[in-house]
Amino acid sequence: MTNNNENNIAYQQEVEDDFNIKQFFLTYLRFWYVYVFVLSITFSMAYFYNWFSKPVYNVSAKILIKDDKSTSIGTEDILKDLNVYSVSKNIENEIEIFQSRQLLKEVIDRLELDVLYYLVGNVKKSEVYTESPFKITYDSLNFFAYNNYVYITILNENQFELSYEIEQTKDTYKKKHSFGEKIYLPIGIITVNKRALFDNDLFNNSSYEKRDFRIKFNSINNNIDFYQAKLNIALLNKQSSVIQLSIEDVVPQRGLDFINTLIAVYLEHDVKEKNKIASSTANFITEQLNAISDELKTIEIERQNFKIEKGITDVSNKSQQILERVQLKDNEISNINLQLSFIEYLQKYVEENKSISNIAPSSLGINDPLLVRLISQITDLEIEKQKLEQSYNQETPAIVAINNKIKFTRNTLLQNIESIKNGLQTSKKELQISMNSLENEMGTIPKTERELVGIEREYRVKESLYLYLLQKEAETSIALAASVSDNRIIEEARSTSYPIRPIPKKSYSLALLLGLLIPTGVIFAFEQFNDTVRDKKTIEKFTKIPMLGIVGYSKEHYALVVSEKPKSLIAESFRTIRTNLKYFLNGKAKETILITSSVGSEGKTFSSMNLSIIIALSGKKTVLLGLDLRKPKIVNDFDIPNEKGISSYLIGAEPLTAIVQKTSIENLSIIPSGPIPPNPSELIMSEKMDELINQLKQEFDTIIIDSPPVGLVTDALLLSKYADVTIFVVRQNVSKKEYLTQINQLYKENRIKNPSILFNAVKLSGLGYGYGYGYGYGYGYYEENEEKGFFKRLFKK
Repeated sequence: MTNNNENNIAYQQEVEDDFNIKQFFLTYLRFWYVYVFVLSITFSMAYFYNWFSKPVYNVSAKILIKDDKSTSIGTEDILKDLNVYSVSKNIENEIEIFQSRQLLKEVIDRLELDVLYYLVGNVKKSEVYTESPFKITYDSLNFFAYNNYVYITILNENQFELSYEIEQTKDTYKKKHSFGEKIYLPIGIITVNKRALFDNDLFNNSSYEKRDFRIKFNSINNNIDFYQAKLNIALLNKQSSVIQLSIEDVVPQRGLDFINTLIAVYLEHDVKEKNKIASSTANFITEQLNAISDELKTIEIERQNFKIEKGITDVSNKSQQILERVQLKDNEISNINLQLSFIEYLQKYVEENKSISNIAPSSLGINDPLLVRLISQITDLEIEKQKLEQSYNQETPAIVAINNKIKFTRNTLLQNIESIKNGLQTSKKELQISMNSLENEMGTIPKTERELVGIEREYRVKESLYLYLLQKEAETSIALAASVSDNRIIEEARSTSYPIRPIPKKSYSLALLLGLLIPTGVIFAFEQFNDTVRDKKTIEKFTKIPMLGIVGYSKEHYALVVSEKPKSLIAESFRTIRTNLKYFLNGKAKETILITSSVGSEGKTFSSMNLSIIIALSGKKTVLLGLDLRKPKIVNDFDIPNEKGISSYLIGAEPLTAIVQKTSIENLSIIPSGPIPPNPSELIMSEKMDELINQLKQEFDTIIIDSPPVGLVTDALLLSKYADVTIFVVRQNVSKKEYLTQINQLYKENRIKNPSILFNAVKLSGLGYGYGYGYGYGYGYYEENEEKGFFKRLFKK
């Protein structure tokens, strides 16, 4: 028993490894019509997609951003030499600036992006941008203008027809107007003007068709949102600070205009930002200069009047020496006072939460590193906050967190300012102490001369401070004059020569791929979930029961195909089965054949009747027993009565001679099942059944038993003891694989005698290894007569 199991496993493994590539492809090619149908759909979709979709172009430009690591040249060096503070750039911040609403708003205001023009064709619409023959300007628009389309049809060189329907209120408008006329509409006040490219001759020609246009008004906020989403900015690589700006547009020229204008506006804003610092410093210096200039004039007048009044032309050498030493100290004290003034000015800005991004401490000699770093940190935090405010409200945790950071940094800055202020005041006190000793020394000078020295001293202090501020003013003016953007354009905006989508080749390639994959996937899934017997190879995989023969699928409406069409393929297949039976019967003179199946509808009765006929035609006296007592069928096809039959005999109601009925076919008799009994199994198990078979063996050469399905009732197993050969009918795409397992189990348990399988209702693609493989001869003769041509021979197994 163990050896048999091992042989069975080895046999199944061999069958599984025997991959038939032709069979594999035929499994799918037999559904060629599905592929043709799906491919026609996918290619049609690809065609209409390529034709109907608007071609989209990609427009891109490259710009160099001077980041923190970039080498400073030109203006940057000048600013450093002049001690004018310059904010370092961060690439991520610059990218955010490019996408900021403020910058995009200015770009949109400069271009014609608030009105979209579409040329209306018979099927589709094409956007024409500035190539439209007219331009619309408006004084005002309301809500409905932005949410509905306006239609313009050019009538001639002077007039056009304007129409629209407000979807929300169902109000309509349709009226003729003249070009250049100010039109007062419920949706707003607009003017339609002809462009320079307006062709009078074309529009005066009534046969010219391109005269219908659709207009869409876009609000500034919608436009900003739209271009924020469309604009793509990417850093080309981490080693450089070159960024690429790109946008996709159905109108290449509009994309070019947008990118070029965006870069121009960005560079202008960059210069303005750089000039803000110098301008702020210049304003502070100008205020100081004006104040000191007035003081100098007053002191100059006072000095001249004093000299005239006292009759003194100049101070003595001694007084001059003391005055020069005092002047040095006064200059130092004045410089500290100027720094104190500026630091108090900065402190006031911070305390009032004003923007400090334009403050440059280094321009007035305050070079504290911490102060500069804190101002830079606050500036960066404020930029980041502006970016977040575009997408979130003030209660968002991210904005709350950044507000806390700004508040903390401002407090730190105030502490630093206070520390710098204290340091300046301490330095001033130390200088004041040195000044006191010089003032004591001045007490030795005569009173009149001492008074003149005091006036001269005050004058020189103011003059020195005035000259210092004049120098700073000149430096700031140079910085403003020399200020240009550090960023530069690497590549100006350019558009792709061909649309990036749709690409016809890709569309059709995808259509081909989907057209093949979709039906293949569906067929594969169907095949995987299909648990019926599809071909001979499946039978050989699940059981070692030998195959008796194959019967093709019959399209006839009658069951007795062998007698009605004796030269048909099906008749020939039963002749092959009749021949193959000899190898199973081993030359027995008298033979009993049991024909059964697993369940109904597998062709068991069809096979029984046609096999009976083909054996009877060979000259053997044959009798067909209708032992499917529950569902008798053979009487209908042979057109015989069923009032008397096997059930009548088994209960003793009729003798054998009364139930055997002759047919029109020579040598063939039929014993119908008779009236349906309540206890079929018990009748089959009775001694009368043995008696019936024995009597029939004496009178007939061949007994064929049409029994009930073995998978539903036990009748077939009860009848198997009479059989010399048991034929299991398996129908293609009807019989389940699990039925083969059940039949195989019966075979292993020796509960059936000399079993074989008849593969029924087989179409060409389900033959597995081909027609007549080891089962007969001459079958090809009929096949060749009926199947001609290359494709039939190709798909023939």
